[in-house]
Amino acid sequence: MIKYLNYYNISILLTITIFSIFTGCKIEPEPIDFGKDTCDHCRMMISDNRYGAELITDKGKIYKYDSIECLIDYALGQNIIGESKQNFLIVDFSQPEKLVNARTAFYVHNNEFRSPMGLNVSAFENETDLQVFIKTNGGKKLSWPEVIELTKQ
Repeated sequence: MIKYLNYYNISILLTITIFSIFTGCKIEPEPIDFGKDTCDHCRMMISDNRYGAELITDKGKIYKYDSIECLIDYALGQNIIGESKQNFLIVDFSQPEKLVNARTAFYVHNNEFRSPMGLNVSAFENETDLQVFIKTNGGKKLSWPEVIELTKQ
């Protein structure tokens, strides 16, 4: 009976281990609770659902920000801005509260649309939405590296 229990326990552990290896543990973004969460950089309440941002570190820690400039300032201060293993997310201006990849997003700088910290950069998941915004409202199209440089100024 003891041998059977040991074999049984070992087979259960082996099954769990194999299942864990094949399913992995992917860290998903955590929705920003606008009006309740505070920015992990400037400590202001995250209130505008068109401008939030999130960082998921390579270790799975999630940080939330009220704007892209707070995300970038934090990442620059931690010297992680260029690390591909960090997951930088930004809210899509055309789909409030939806987090998208900051590295592949499309950006516009337009002073008529005030962001929480005053950089006035809005992000879009796709270029079509960006072009519609620019055609309607004006502004200068920016790339991810240009947004980083603008934040540094």
